[in-house]
Amino acid sequence: MIIDTKGMKQIESDSLIPVSELMEKAGTVLSEAIRNEVSTDEKILILAGNGNNGGDGSVIARLLKKDYHIRIVPVCGMPKTDAAKEAWKKVPRSCKISFRRISEAIEEADVIIDAVYGFGYHGNLSSDMRKIFRLVNESKARVYSADLNSGAEADTGYYDKDAIISKITFALDCYKPFHMLRKDHHLFEEAKLLSLSLPHQIASRFREMNEEIFFENYPKRNENAYKGTYGKTMICGGCYGMAGALMLNITGAKTVGSPYIEAVLPESIYPIAAMKHTAAVYHPFGYHTAQETVMNVLPHAKAVLFGSGAVYMERKKECMDLILQNSKGPVVLDAEALRMFVHNTYLLRFVKCPVIMTPHIGEFAALINQPPEDILKHRMEYASSFAKEYNVILVLKGPNTIVVSPTGETYINQSGNEALATAGSGDLLAGMIVSMCTLVPDVFKAVCMAVWLHGHLADKGRSDYAAETFDLESFPKIMNRLLLAHGH
Repeated sequence: MIIDTKGMKQIESDSLIPVSELMEKAGTVLSEAIRNEVSTDEKILILAGNGNNGGDGSVIARLLKKDYHIRIVPVCGMPKTDAAKEAWKKVPRSCKISFRRISEAIEEADVIIDAVYGFGYHGNLSSDMRKIFRLVNESKARVYSADLNSGAEADTGYYDKDAIISKITFALDCYKPFHMLRKDHHLFEEAKLLSLSLPHQIASRFREMNEEIFFENYPKRNENAYKGTYGKTMICGGCYGMAGALMLNITGAKTVGSPYIEAVLPESIYPIAAMKHTAAVYHPFGYHTAQETVMNVLPHAKAVLFGSGAVYMERKKECMDLILQNSKGPVVLDAEALRMFVHNTYLLRFVKCPVIMTPHIGEFAALINQPPEDILKHRMEYASSFAKEYNVILVLKGPNTIVVSPTGETYINQSGNEALATAGSGDLLAGMIVSMCTLVPDVFKAVCMAVWLHGHLADKGRSDYAAETFDLESFPKIMNRLLLAHGH
């Protein structure tokens, strides 16, 4: 389960377990996990904050004292909460060292346990704490963080530039959004979930996706199915010089298994498209026939994609307006369609059909007129705010792609690798999204499934391709192997 700070507090409150007992539970599971990672001849230093996270550190010190060389130092002054004070009193005096000796203790330690800040941390480190954390990050010691890496926020993915870097971060009871954003911050090598056996009576707004969940929702064709069973997928885009984007849209739709693809495209690239994908149905148009062609195809489309490679497409604005005003199903806006909304985002408020927008950081920065570096630090907040304000499903692409619905449902993708850092992977994803929206009725779930599959197939394909030479055209073949493995 993935939960934010508010939800975690609710879970703890609903458990009716006193804070001191929760602290004992946390310290116990943490100490057991540390025993599995650390040999008894290694020197352990625990950095304890003055809150409940520091209290967890005190419990760890007490429980490991018998078998390990343990030292614990209060790095933020003495404990402030009642439970943390109680836990500190139980730590043997021989384990406690003065803050004045912290530099020496860090240098001597083989292992450092980070129990400074918990999920209540926000903002930036103080100058004194920054110096300590730099010593930790520069030391030879292996670092293990309790629940979160100190200096990082639980919910947003924001972290101070000197936040503690760990080998393993032990997530307590539930994963937090921070743990799902590892590819963005690289503050730990691995996150391990430790159960506190608390009842989870609240629903999380964070969705999860894996191979099992995917195939529970991916439709298997019945023997009496025909090409129109799931509806038609409409893809509109491309232009002279950018035919490849539309080709990758179609490749993406074929990967997911869209049985009926209708491509609406400029006449200038029709010969290229027809030779590349023979199974699609094409509707070429010229300058004077663009709108008529769109309106002939649109009524029969269950889901629509517009914008990939449409930089110089004839009548692109009129075509997009017609699609957004008349589509009966979800519309995916990609690439040039996103650029056309720069300075015009207010128009999204008048659209009636479900809209999915697929920007990368640069495109999103232009949409909301914010510096890309600021968005990178606060992706969760910006994405959630935009999706809610403009009533769209936002797919903010990145190492950990984020999908957010207007109601706050959130999916942080875990699949994928550096092979996708290549031109065309976004066009492929857009085609996969529109195809999944044709097959799966729940639009948000369909988008999450497509985003996960995009990364998962890239992970599967790394057994055949290096990251630098990964062939995006191989996606249908990789998907075929996956489908066969699941009895399709």
